[in-house]
Amino acid sequence: MIEMAQFHNIKFLTEVEGLSQRPIATKLGISRNIVSKYLKNNTAPTTLLRKYVYGTKEFSPETKRVIPIIDQWLEDDLKS
Repeated sequence: MIEMAQFHNIKFLTEVEGLSQRPIATKLGISRNIVSKYLKNNTAPTTLLRKYVYGTKEFSPETKRVIPIIDQWLEDDLKS
């Protein structure tokens, strides 16, 4: 999953600068497939997407400890 800032960079480079997927991927250092995925869905990475991606996988105790912190960061990013 990409960071919220990268999602906004993808949107900016597409809508304002008019770049295609390949130059955006090169500029941001991510896969062209990731750029394509977020442009098609037109949704930022959120808690809901993370839960959807991982489904019902059993997390380790350490991961379970930090998930609420990460969820809070994502919610704060959406608000700002």
